[in-house]
Amino acid sequence: MLKRYTSVFKRERKENGAGNGTAPSASEDAPAAKRGSFGFGLKKEKDKEQSDQVSPDHSAKREDVDAVFQQFAQLIHASQRPLPTQTGDGSYIEQSVPSGLWQDLGTLGFKDIDTLLQFLKSKKSGGPIDDKTYITEKIIRLVSQLPPRSKNRFELTNEIVGDLWNSLLHPPLSYLGDDFAYRQADGSNNNIMYPHLGAANTPYARSVHPGVMSRGALPDPGVIFDSVMAREKFTRHPNNISSMLFYIASIIIHDLFRTSHQDSNISLTSSYLDLAPLYGSNQAEQDSIRTFKDGKVKPDCFSERRLLGFPPGVGCILIMFNRYHNYIVEQLAAINEGGRFNRPRNEKDEKAWAKYDNDLFQTGRLVVGGLYANVILFDYLRTIINLNRSNTTWSLDPRVDMGDGMNHVKVFNEEGAPRGIGNQVSIEFNLLYRFHPAISERDEKWTQDFYKELFPGKEPSKVEPIELMKTLGRLEDGLDPDPFKRPFAKLERQANGNYRDEDLVKILTESIEDPAGSFGANNSPKVLRAVEILGIQQARHWNTCSLNEFRKFFGLKPHETFEEINSDPYVADQLRHLYDHPDFVELYTGFIAEEAKVPMEPGVGICPTFSFGRAVLSDAICLIRGDRFLTVDYHPKNLTNFGYSEVQHDLNINQGCVFYKLMLNAFPIHFRQNSVYVHYPLTIPSENKKILTKLGRVDQYSWDKPAFIPPRSYVFSYTGAKYVLENQQKFKMTMIEGSKFLMGKEGPNFMSCGDTPYHANQRKVMGECLYRDGWDKQVKEFIEYITLKLLREKSYKLAGVNQVDFVRE
Repeated sequence: MLKRYTSVFKRERKENGAGNGTAPSASEDAPAAKRGSFGFGLKKEKDKEQSDQVSPDHSAKREDVDAVFQQFAQLIHASQRPLPTQTGDGSYIEQSVPSGLWQDLGTLGFKDIDTLLQFLKSKKSGGPIDDKTYITEKIIRLVSQLPPRSKNRFELTNEIVGDLWNSLLHPPLSYLGDDFAYRQADGSNNNIMYPHLGAANTPYARSVHPGVMSRGALPDPGVIFDSVMAREKFTRHPNNISSMLFYIASIIIHDLFRTSHQDSNISLTSSYLDLAPLYGSNQAEQDSIRTFKDGKVKPDCFSERRLLGFPPGVGCILIMFNRYHNYIVEQLAAINEGGRFNRPRNEKDEKAWAKYDNDLFQTGRLVVGGLYANVILFDYLRTIINLNRSNTTWSLDPRVDMGDGMNHVKVFNEEGAPRGIGNQVSIEFNLLYRFHPAISERDEKWTQDFYKELFPGKEPSKVEPIELMKTLGRLEDGLDPDPFKRPFAKLERQANGNYRDEDLVKILTESIEDPAGSFGANNSPKVLRAVEILGIQQARHWNTCSLNEFRKFFGLKPHETFEEINSDPYVADQLRHLYDHPDFVELYTGFIAEEAKVPMEPGVGICPTFSFGRAVLSDAICLIRGDRFLTVDYHPKNLTNFGYSEVQHDLNINQGCVFYKLMLNAFPIHFRQNSVYVHYPLTIPSENKKILTKLGRVDQYSWDKPAFIPPRSYVFSYTGAKYVLENQQKFKMTMIEGSKFLMGKEGPNFMSCGDTPYHANQRKVMGECLYRDGWDKQVKEFIEYITLKLLREKSYKLAGVNQVDFVRE
């Protein structure tokens, strides 16, 4: 075999007339003096003359020899290899063996090793990549040098592709155009991929799978109420939470839940915190609240009819949001940031004016919605988990970026919680958000009086559910379709359409001072007996899960005994007779009859029942984090710089609480700027005094009850100014309060803070110290010096021209 290969090689070289890569001799007939064949023999000399000639080199190169031997070795190996019977086409199944680590390292240089270390360090830190180091390009170079069958080459390629893919959202959540930049009236288009997700007129979701088989006849709803729900005696809230917190809760509840009377599976409002009680849940309702002029809404009214049957403090909060909206759109139009709200030049261009009005209204709605969300997060939720009793600035803000530290927002990825992908409220939370045990003694009396008006001569607690439904239906149908024309709290409007500030402030003050009730069994007012029976019936119609199934869904330990549900022997015994086994306790009954938590600082603020406390935090997170307009599209470009900063929380003020912005804007001449009533309205003032004393901040707030603060009068004439200045006993200085706030108790005694001879002498002494001889010349020289100095320091050249920013500098 070897001999045959050798002869073939020799024959091919003779035919080609070349040896070892050299060109053939000039004469094809000239014989070679010597010819080697793989070193096995040499040609004999023919004659003397030819031996003296320089013969061409016909020896083979080492590479050619190696190649032939490799082919020969392969042939031998192939002849001994088993026949290819694994496939049907007579071919072998080739097994790819990846290269190992040492083989990979052998292809790399020291620079590549350093690049790999930089890459690993960057991945571990999770921080932004410094592209000035060319790390991405170096990694590409490194990967390209690895062997084709390298496992590391495959994995690094996957890593590069993954990083590049995750740099963008898939699919994008933010789109251009009014249909996507503004909230739709019915809540649609919040999730662009699923535009009807969470929209009004869509079915409720089911969160928990009901797997417990029915045991037959369920206990009578009226008996359930009388045994484990009915309030025999009012129990004050252990943390002295005010009714204002539950008024906000009522707005949130009616923002998210509005069950259709025709089909109880349908919610007629959106599943988003879009302040529908003010703006409406569909286009017709939204149109009824708007003036269609300058983006404003009709004064001192709101869309939600159901809330007219609630204590008036609920409506007062909505009226404050109403006033805040009109304030915001006025400021947006006045600032006209970047020409975004230019007034149309043609007075008759109806289309242009309609767009001007709509842009102001919709942008104002986004801004007000931002304040609404911040009130929920930094006032309402902080109080729920008792953060208001500490000086911590931490908050449970679900809008945090859970990306990889490089502004990569994990939307549909496994890492981190997704943002802005929508929400759909469920039947379980419809039942959860019924805070009837927390109704105060004052509001219980208000509800009884309201029922007496609806059902003259009948005991409120004896009203039947069907009777209540029919009466409330007639009441709602009888209301004017125009929110501005509906009655509210028996108040009368002024000529400008607003209610008197004094009347609204009185309602709010009484609400702030009103302590709420406690959660837990036997705390629901008897006047709501029909309402609670309807709740039990509704839960049964929806075929909801049991209390223990709900707890398991949230990872909570299921109750094994009735005493675990409620340690009160009476309540546990009543539940035992009603349900026989803890697994059979219905969800709605369990929410009301479960034992309430005890206060914890911080941690437990409103002291809800155990299952409620865990679930309400989950829902609050999902409602905010799932809303595109409160996360992905919540930024200054949508809200404007003014709007975005106006509603932002400041951790240096009340650890982020923002409710004061709402109240001070609505009633600027009734609440002092530092009134505890506006800064902490969700806890009664007497309790706030204990809290703030403990925290060392009690002196920062005014504890006076809200009252009318006379507006300032301005004097423009010389005679008037002279009269005011000469009557010091009648016209007092207005700096006393401010100087005390800035400089402490001795502040009012300083110089210009009073009109007494003592203050006059201080002004004289200070004047002699400040205004010495030649002071005016020194001031002039200083101004000239500092002006030239600043011009030299702050000026710069742009395109060869000296520039200075006078506004900034």
